[in-house]
Amino acid sequence: MLKTLISRIFRRHHYWRNIGFDELSELYTSMMFRNLALSLVGIFIPIYLYELGFSLPIILSFYVVMFLTRIPADFITGYCVAKFGPKHTMFLSYIAYVIALSLFTSYEQFNWPIYLLAVVWGISGSLFFIAFHVDFSKVKHKKHGGKELGVLTIMERLGATLGPITGGVVAALFGAQYTFLAATLFFMTALIPLFFTAEPVKTRQHLDYRGLPIKKLKQDFISHASLSVENSTHIAIWPLFLALFVFVDNIYLQIGALTSFAVIVSVILARVIGQTVDNKKGRRLLRIGSRANIILHGLRPMVSSFGLALSVNFIHEILTTSFRLPYIKGMYDRADELEGHRIVYIVSLEALSCIVRAAFYGLLAILALSFSSFSVFVAAFGLAAIASYGITLEKFPALNVKK
Repeated sequence: MLKTLISRIFRRHHYWRNIGFDELSELYTSMMFRNLALSLVGIFIPIYLYELGFSLPIILSFYVVMFLTRIPADFITGYCVAKFGPKHTMFLSYIAYVIALSLFTSYEQFNWPIYLLAVVWGISGSLFFIAFHVDFSKVKHKKHGGKELGVLTIMERLGATLGPITGGVVAALFGAQYTFLAATLFFMTALIPLFFTAEPVKTRQHLDYRGLPIKKLKQDFISHASLSVENSTHIAIWPLFLALFVFVDNIYLQIGALTSFAVIVSVILARVIGQTVDNKKGRRLLRIGSRANIILHGLRPMVSSFGLALSVNFIHEILTTSFRLPYIKGMYDRADELEGHRIVYIVSLEALSCIVRAAFYGLLAILALSFSSFSVFVAAFGLAAIASYGITLEKFPALNVKK
């Protein structure tokens, strides 16, 4: 029924690509349920670990282990995608997410090693992101990729809108561990739409890393790593900062509410920005959004109330949508240009970004051993501001101004 609803809303915009739309609609649907599941717990993981009694250095090292795990896992995932296809690999990622969520749910009963949770969570992320990027970059329409990314963002953010407030209510009423149980159910639901059509790419491929033109793609790697650090700061560091220094009571509920309310903005903007990107104005949006985001990260340590936190989240959603959509459009079109190297290109981007994020959290963990927690967060937001500038270093041909 949900697939039919999406089709009725968006099919008239893709009447020239009936088959392609079916593939896209599956991704739209699956991503909505996946984001609903992930947003139930994603922003609450560092807070949950803190309430379990783990210190800030240990929480930060959790993310170090998670991203270090993803580095070799990314390359293994690349071979899985090449051999079995992205849809089958995404299926494995959802199974891995369910296992990880089960470990979180039962942590207080079995006292699992905290880094075991980090490893399984990292493997889940590797299996998903590489498979998803390969899949969507293959089935999206080059001329209208921005519009399709806008639709994808709407579906993602619809899930992300419901998730945090739902997770906050569940955590406040029943306990944080029950949010992991609810997320497990949604991840299982996200599995269903993946196999309505066949794999979109050739299977049993041979991967050739030597043929990837590294020098030509140097700025792709730098900008993608910067985008990943900026995103990770908002998802993991920012909620923990609010929990430690801003909110006192009903932490889960307040963070869930402000996250859900702010996400509504990106749902409204995504379609318009997607069409703007297709009109070759994406780079201007990307530069303006990224540079304004530098200022926003500088203001985060000054937040001291729910109202200010909500304002920051609203502005961040506007800025993130303005630079993320054109960036992903440029990245996918670059993957199209690298004939025979789509999977290798995406694996290399993701692996390098994991190295940089592991170094980012490792540096913060070291600082947390010697400096106050507040100083560590100030340093994190400062590094995120630098990363926001790094996003503007991209040189994607697809974002060149139309003459």
